[in-house]
Amino acid sequence: MEQITPLFTPDQLDGRTSKSAQVYELLRGAIIALKLPPDTAIVEKEICAQLGISRTPLREAILQLANESLIKIAPSDGTFVNKIVLTEVLQGQLVRDTVEMRLTQLAARNFKNDYEKDFELALFKQKAAAKRKDVDEFFALDNEFHRLICACAGFPDAWLTIHNATGQLDRVRRQAFPLEGHFNVVFDEHREIYERIRRHDEVGAAKVLQVQLDSTFPSIQMLREKRPELLSGDEDVGVTDIR
Repeated sequence: MEQITPLFTPDQLDGRTSKSAQVYELLRGAIIALKLPPDTAIVEKEICAQLGISRTPLREAILQLANESLIKIAPSDGTFVNKIVLTEVLQGQLVRDTVEMRLTQLAARNFKNDYEKDFELALFKQKAAAKRKDVDEFFALDNEFHRLICACAGFPDAWLTIHNATGQLDRVRRQAFPLEGHFNVVFDEHREIYERIRRHDEVGAAKVLQVQLDSTFPSIQMLREKRPELLSGDEDVGVTDIR
């Protein structure tokens, strides 16, 4: 009989944050990467055994993921991974289109030379991951780049607002990488955003970010054509729905 490799292991947890916060991130990452695809049952006993934790932090994480519509809880049937809900993808897009856009402008306005090394290192890592076509690493580094923009803007905690509001959107973004293979496009956009920020060019940084944000809509169409089983809803969503 073939032995199934556990999805989670105890060494994925450490003492830097609460267990529930770490379990939330592990489950969220697995859902976004389709390691836990839509309609997969969340079996609490198995996950607790794999991570070596009690059910309390797991249940707290599940409730947070349910609030973000990444997990659906049916009291009579169980707990399952939700599909990609298009209306909620649009809500996440709206958050990025407004909150992250403003933070990018503020990052350009408030940029200090102290951030040069952080941005250069972030871009160096992204370029290496793009060359290897390592989807998981590149996606994580993509998010780290945008987190760095928030810090540069002077509002590091604002990233949590974006992060917690964009779970469904992140699933679209994450699936676009292997299907569209646009690692280099995203890297070049990040390089240009950084250069504009470094030159205190608020308008230019915003324009490049807008191009990157708008790539969500062709990505949704691509998923409709190639992975329709991942989606819930037949709404024809587009840029005009949020702008």
